[in-house]
Amino acid sequence: MLRCVTVVESGAGAAASGEVAEGAALLAENAWLRARVAELLTDIAGLVAREATREAEVVELRLQLEALQAELATLRRMLFGRSSERECGGSPAVGSPDGGDGCGDGARGEAAGSAGRRRGPGARSGRRSYDHLSRDEVDCDFEGGGYGCLSCGQPFTPWGEHVVEQLDWLVTVRVRVSRRRRYRRGCRCGGSLTVTAPGPSKAIGKGLFTHRFLAMLIVERYVAGRSQNSLVTGLARHGAQLSPATLTGACAQVAGLLAPLAEQIVGRSRGSWHLHADETTWRVFTPTGGGGPARWWLWVFLGPDSVCFVMDATRSTAVLAEHVGLDPDSGQLTDDADGGPRRLVLSSDFYTVYVSAGRRADGLVNLYCWAHARRYFVRAGDANPAQLGIWARQWVERIRALYTAHGELAAAWHTAAAAPSPATEKRLAAAYAGWDTAITVIDTVRREQTASPGLQEPARKALATLDREWDGLVAHRDYPMIGMDNNPAERAIRGPVVTRRNAGGSRTEDTARHAATIFTVTATAAMHNLNLLTYLENYLDACGRAGGKPPTGADLDRFLPWAASPEDLTTWQQPPG
Repeated sequence: MLRCVTVVESGAGAAASGEVAEGAALLAENAWLRARVAELLTDIAGLVAREATREAEVVELRLQLEALQAELATLRRMLFGRSSERECGGSPAVGSPDGGDGCGDGARGEAAGSAGRRRGPGARSGRRSYDHLSRDEVDCDFEGGGYGCLSCGQPFTPWGEHVVEQLDWLVTVRVRVSRRRRYRRGCRCGGSLTVTAPGPSKAIGKGLFTHRFLAMLIVERYVAGRSQNSLVTGLARHGAQLSPATLTGACAQVAGLLAPLAEQIVGRSRGSWHLHADETTWRVFTPTGGGGPARWWLWVFLGPDSVCFVMDATRSTAVLAEHVGLDPDSGQLTDDADGGPRRLVLSSDFYTVYVSAGRRADGLVNLYCWAHARRYFVRAGDANPAQLGIWARQWVERIRALYTAHGELAAAWHTAAAAPSPATEKRLAAAYAGWDTAITVIDTVRREQTASPGLQEPARKALATLDREWDGLVAHRDYPMIGMDNNPAERAIRGPVVTRRNAGGSRTEDTARHAATIFTVTATAAMHNLNLLTYLENYLDACGRAGGKPPTGADLDRFLPWAASPEDLTTWQQPPG
């Protein structure tokens, strides 16, 4: 009996030992699991932090992608799209009698550009008349002077003629020989023993070229935009082997003769009450200071009857201040010629030089370009067509409505100014009301959308630009005689831009300034519808009669389009004889 109890007690102790060991194992496993859970929690926290970092990077990359897409859409539109100043169709030119100031509606786009014009075969009802051109008639007949029957040989009798007219483009380079007769005295009286008949006038005393050649050189080089190499190659194609240095020297001499005329045009531009202004880059390959090619700037100031180009090494306010007459210290407009206060209306884009000048000068009124404002909305729509396409088209429609209202206001204003009457005054008041309605719609929508929290970034930038330049955009109401955009200046500078692209720029600073001088004279003459070849040839003839120097006094003023006689203007509008 005692042995059984002992055995039982021994079995119970062994069982208790097994439970203790199992409990210890469970505690150890629990501790390991807790440590593993802590490790996993640490890993999870790291993953959460990395995920947050990745999300921030994704957001940043998405914003960068949107910015790059907007920039790509802008570049594509600039490269392949139609610029706003080309969408104006047949709007009146600067200084036209009906008060147009360049592009009448830069926002009408394709609809306005094709309205009222037939396209395709049969679009023109007849050809233009070229009766004013010289004719070279050629008689065409069969060999032998007639035609006979192929069977019996009997000659056909004449029966009228068939006339065909074609335009012939004949380009020749020829040598003009002037033979000056010389005479010898046959008597014994005093005086010179020999005399020589006067020859043709020569603007460049010992120059190789005639005045017509020089006029053609200037027009081809600076108006048509041909490069120097192209001119040399073209002349060689016609048998005239000339070096580039010879042509460069001739252009420099002509620019020197045109300089006094350009100075008169610059003075006229500085005295204008309204100017369109714009600027573009111009490369100078060997500047005076050395250091390789330098980027200069070509400025254009377009007045009612003058076009002035200024070549300068900077794009700073100093160029604008010097041309329009801003005091460098106070920033105010200098007094008028009679000593009274002066006012200036400046049409431009949103470049900070024009903005700061308008804010400082009391008498300077900024008129900002609505075509540029419209461009911001179009580019925003191109950046994200899915979300902003309809939004951009709605803004274009609002701006188009404003252009329409401004067109009616301009027409009513000119009618009322020409023939004041109760009817014209009533029409003018209605036109002002139409403008106010259109601009109020734009103002209301821009305020509502600016306050909207979920607007895309390209759209927000367009609205911010509209808000920042709002005062200069709504100021067009007070100047209905001026267009709503700066397209006239952009069109005026387009010709020099073509020259810059073909030639690359100018080799020296002097040639760059010579280019600005020639651009000033030729663009002003073209504004007044003068034939540049005839105009330049006549001016060079006057220089030749003045002894190879520019004319002065009344002889110089004669060549200013606003001071020229009607007879001279009529002559200069004709092609060269």
